[in-house]
Amino acid sequence: MKLAMSNLVSPFVCLVPAVAVALSVKEERESAASGISCATHQCGSGWQPKVDHLEITASSSGDSECCDATCALWTCGPNYLSNPAYADNVGATDQVCCDRTCLDDFQCLPNTTTRGREARGASLEDCCGPICGVFTCTDGWVTDASTHLQLGETPETCCAASCTFFNCSATPGFVTNEAALNVVGADTATCCNTQCFLLTCPAHFHIPDEKNETVGNITTCCDPLCSGFSCPALYSAIASKQSDYGNSSSECCQPTCATYSCSGDWANTTNTSKLGSTNVTDESCCESSCQAYSCSENWLPKEDVSADAGKTDTVCCDETCALHTCPSGYRKRNETIFNGTRGNTDAVCCEPGTCSIYDNRTVTELAGCNSLTEDDCNAKFKLYTVAIDNTTNSTYSVACEWWGSRGLPVCRNTGTPLIGCTVSM
Repeated sequence: MKLAMSNLVSPFVCLVPAVAVALSVKEERESAASGISCATHQCGSGWQPKVDHLEITASSSGDSECCDATCALWTCGPNYLSNPAYADNVGATDQVCCDRTCLDDFQCLPNTTTRGREARGASLEDCCGPICGVFTCTDGWVTDASTHLQLGETPETCCAASCTFFNCSATPGFVTNEAALNVVGADTATCCNTQCFLLTCPAHFHIPDEKNETVGNITTCCDPLCSGFSCPALYSAIASKQSDYGNSSSECCQPTCATYSCSGDWANTTNTSKLGSTNVTDESCCESSCQAYSCSENWLPKEDVSADAGKTDTVCCDETCALHTCPSGYRKRNETIFNGTRGNTDAVCCEPGTCSIYDNRTVTELAGCNSLTEDDCNAKFKLYTVAIDNTTNSTYSVACEWWGSRGLPVCRNTGTPLIGCTVSM
C-alpha cells in the first residue's frame, strides 16, 4: 500500500504533464521582472503549492506555474483502482495515485482462494484468503456446506445462524426448543416449541386448563370429549356428560335394559322401547315370564320357554287336541289316550270315524282270531305290519269277526283293514 503524501514533491516528477513542467531559468527571470509571485497564489482544488513556490513568479494567475497536480485529478487506468487516501499526494501516474488489482496473477495456496479480480493487492497475502472450509463455526454458528469453498474467515460469512440466536419468548405462546439449538433456523416453526393454548383442537376435542402452558402438539394437548365417543351396543350416551372429558364407556355411557339380566318370574323383554331404557330395574327392563303364567284349560305349558317373556296361552302354552275340531268323516282319537295330547292338526288329533269298531276292543296276540270264543271274538282285534316299497313299514288293524250269522260258529280275522286308527298307531 502507498502512503498518502501531503505537500511532498512526487518522486515521479519526470512524468508530470507538460502543464506542470517548471519554467526554465530564463523564463523565470523574465517573468520575475514582470510576473506574479507564486508566494501569494492560492492553489485550486486538486493542486498543491510547489516546494519552491515562495521563490517563483508566474506569468499568469493559473495553477500550472505555481502548483503541482495531485492524485485527486488523476484517473486510474485499466487494472488499477483509485484510493481516496492518495487524493492529496502529488502525482499523475497509476503507480503513484492508484492501487493495483489482483487480477488472476496469483495461484492461491491449498485451503485458500482468490479475493477476486477487483481486490487491491500485489501479493499472495493481499490477493488470497482462507476458504470457509477451514473455519470452525462455534457459539451458535453452524457449519454451512454451501460456503465450504467460499472466501471467508468470519462466522457471518462462513456459517449459518442456528436457533441459538432466535428469541422464542419474544412471541407469546412459544418457548425455546432445546433440541433445535444447533439447527439452522430463525423462525418459531424451526426453533421453538408451541404451548398448548395456541393450538386449535379438532371437533370433539378440547385443551384442559392445566395443559395451556405446557408444550405439545394436537395429539398431546387436545383431550377427547364424550361428545365424540361412540357408545358400544347396549349402552347409551349420557347427555349431561357430552361436554366432559372422556373416551370410554365408563366415562361417557350408561347401560340400557339390553344389558340387564332378569331373574325369578321376570324375563328379558323383546320390546324395543324397553330395551333402550336406562332405568335398569326389573320393572323397567323385564316382562313377566312364562314361568309365572298359568295356562288356560286344554292348554299345556310349552317346553323350554319358562324363562321367556310372556303372559298368554299363545306364547307360553301349547294347544291340546281337546281344542281341535276334526273334519267330516273323522272323529277325535280315543279320549282316554289323547285327551291331553299336544296338537292342533288332523294328523295328530283325528282318526277315521270307522275306527269306532275298535272301541272297547283289545289286541289279540294269537296268530289269528280262530281260537276265540264268540264273546272274545267281539272284544278283540289283530294288528298287522306290512312293508311298503320294501323300505317303510305300515301298521293296520283288523277287527275279529264272529261268523255265526254265516252259519259257522267260528271267529275269523276277515274284518275291513283300517289304517290311521289309534289302535294301530
